[in-house]
Amino acid sequence: MKPDALIQAYVAEVVRHLPRKQRADVGFELHSLLTEELRGRAGDSEPDTEATLELLASFGRPAEVADRYRPTGFTIIRPADAPRFAWVSLVGVGVQWVITLIATYTAPATGAGDDWLSRLGTWWLSAGLGAFWWPGLLVSLSIVAAVIAARRGADAPEWTPRAAAMLDRDSIRRPLYVLAIAGALVGIAALVAAINLARWWPGLPQPLLDAFVIDEDFLATRAPWALVLWAASLASMIAVLVAGRWTRTTRLLGIVGDVLWVVLLTWWVAAGPIFVQPYADSVTKGCLLLVAGLCVLDLVITARHVRQGIPEPAV
Repeated sequence: MKPDALIQAYVAEVVRHLPRKQRADVGFELHSLLTEELRGRAGDSEPDTEATLELLASFGRPAEVADRYRPTGFTIIRPADAPRFAWVSLVGVGVQWVITLIATYTAPATGAGDDWLSRLGTWWLSAGLGAFWWPGLLVSLSIVAAVIAARRGADAPEWTPRAAAMLDRDSIRRPLYVLAIAGALVGIAALVAAINLARWWPGLPQPLLDAFVIDEDFLATRAPWALVLWAASLASMIAVLVAGRWTRTTRLLGIVGDVLWVVLLTWWVAAGPIFVQPYADSVTKGCLLLVAGLCVLDLVITARHVRQGIPEPAV
């Protein structure tokens, strides 16, 4: 096969991957480029088939070459965001699997054929496969965000010094942080009021008062430890507020506080009743486990933040 015929076949395969309106221009440009390159490599001699094939191989696969000429579209997930996107997707699916598997295997048996394998099959065809709605939702939201960003184009907000200052994740906004401290104090006050509901508001309906009767053993042995952690947490928050930013010390104290709260809440739930009424007790324990989960999440995020930094270059 003659060199020019090889080039024409290669160019035809490249433009086949492009929109029709681009094919003529790209084909002419690419053919001229390859012909000149081949002549340059051959020098004074006549180009042969072997040299032509080597040239075409060095240019790459036709589909990849066509991508270089294809107009730039919008990016659904930027490469910098891809690892985080994959992590959030997998964790979301994994959490759903753990919760639904626990619910599947702790449910009462329904009959003679209700064994672990049949439950696993039922779970996989329902909640197992259904958990993949989460990555699909994330992709759909990413597409919408990418389309909006592409349409905004030049109207996108400028990268300003104020925006650059937002990269400092250790700094805090004092007004918002004051609100956070106030919210924590209100929460503590509400818990104290709930404990003393019958004493402070004896005229409330009796069913409501009965629901908030706390187990005496809980009050005597487990509850007082919360006062110590509350005091430590408030002291840490005030230190951050005064400094105007998080430091490595306050971050580490935050990690220790999260660990202690998880231990304390787990102890509260596992060591016996908190409220005398079973329904109030089960609801409260569910809420405490949720809070413990949030503490674990905060612990992981804080630990990752403490560990981040510019590593030393490898020698």
